[in-house]
Amino acid sequence: MILVQSSMVEAVMATQSAEVIIIGAGIAGITAANTLFASGYKDVKILEARNRIGGRIHTVCIGPGACTVELGAQWIHGGGDNPVYCAALAHDLLGHTNVHDEFAGVYYKENGSKVDELLLDTVTAIFKDAVEEMVNFSFSDPKSTLSCNEYFSNRMPNILSAVSDEQTEEAENIFRSLLNILKEDSGDDLTRLSVSCNGFEDDYKNDDHTLPAGYTALLRTFMSNFEPDVITFETEVKQIDWSEKENGFSSVVLKCVERGTEMTYIANHVISTIPLGVLKKTHQKLFSPVLPSEQASVIDKLGFGKVNKILLYYSEPFWTKGNGGIKLVWDKEADCDEVETSWARDLFAFKTMKHIDNVLIAWVYGDSAEQMEAMAETKVGDVCTQILKQFLNDDRIPKPTSVRTSKWCTDPHTLGAYTFVTSGSHYDDIDILSKPLLQTSGKPAVLFAGEATHSDKYASVQGAMLSGIREAKRLMKWQSN
Repeated sequence: MILVQSSMVEAVMATQSAEVIIIGAGIAGITAANTLFASGYKDVKILEARNRIGGRIHTVCIGPGACTVELGAQWIHGGGDNPVYCAALAHDLLGHTNVHDEFAGVYYKENGSKVDELLLDTVTAIFKDAVEEMVNFSFSDPKSTLSCNEYFSNRMPNILSAVSDEQTEEAENIFRSLLNILKEDSGDDLTRLSVSCNGFEDDYKNDDHTLPAGYTALLRTFMSNFEPDVITFETEVKQIDWSEKENGFSSVVLKCVERGTEMTYIANHVISTIPLGVLKKTHQKLFSPVLPSEQASVIDKLGFGKVNKILLYYSEPFWTKGNGGIKLVWDKEADCDEVETSWARDLFAFKTMKHIDNVLIAWVYGDSAEQMEAMAETKVGDVCTQILKQFLNDDRIPKPTSVRTSKWCTDPHTLGAYTFVTSGSHYDDIDILSKPLLQTSGKPAVLFAGEATHSDKYASVQGAMLSGIREAKRLMKWQSN
């Protein structure tokens, strides 16, 4: 039963209500709703600002053959008890399994020659050791404010001592290129990334699983018991009023814009899966009353990376299959006359996909990711072609038949890609962000889910899914008491 003062309802022209309202139809919101429905809840509604499900999961088609590709989440990382993996396995949606090796590929220099393999092996081994040491350091000093940039700068002498004088410059270029692996995982400059990013070591050791039918197909399996009207699309929440009224047990009032029309939704409980990037911009005006100072501070301290994807479709692949793709080792000094744009120098790899022969994928991060969004997709394809011709020293490389790029930085419903721990924050801050907003009675008025609220698996689909289940169970536990 929705506990609403009658005068409030009468004062609003367009009002709807539900026992539980979930903000966001990404995997966190959908699994939260699925968990509630499976436990007998009937009156649950999802409000989604976009005209599609998925959030940062976004399956699209590319090329004349309409190949299924992802503009958002790409793989399922790891198997075992990973609930995303288990769900895909149960619904026969798993494709190829790739041994996760960020270092695989053929490495090329700007002058069009290949990197010396022995030197590459030497520098890569030092880099891997440095990452392992960083993980151990983060456990021994979990409150450290040291940035990854400071940490790895201190490791440069190890490289210089391991190579000859004539190889010093190339070794530095290789090491700097390998740092892009960490930048891609965080979406920001290493000066802001905390050494506490110990999830990287696990990333290297896990297998990657593909979803040939797309990540969206997996999402739909969680919606099998949804009624058609569970999700209302193109509805943007402008204000979450969780203030207590006279009876001390008031409902939460959501002021929304639904397809251009102002609407009010009223619920006993709200589960918010609003991305951290949006919370950073809107939280002071979004919540009434404002968030507790501790929670607001965490939103400001945590990082929300900028990452975008470039998908290049070719009629025929020009690369060697199964070698891990093409890696770029840039010189220290910029050579912008040839590549035309500064953002392109943050490209590190053109990766291949086992289940799609004709597609190369590149990631760009940080401010460069945002700069890339301003370019037309065809122009992005031209820049990538120019880079590939230069590094592979082959003017015969064709332009891609089709190009798709993501635009997560300027998407008003994400304003970035995923969460990272800055040098001024800590994992504990994520736990603070996940705390529900309680009313005097102890009632959880607003609960928080999404990858940014899972301190162990943040920045992942797995973390988002687990957080949705967690908040649904939190609500169920409170109501059972």
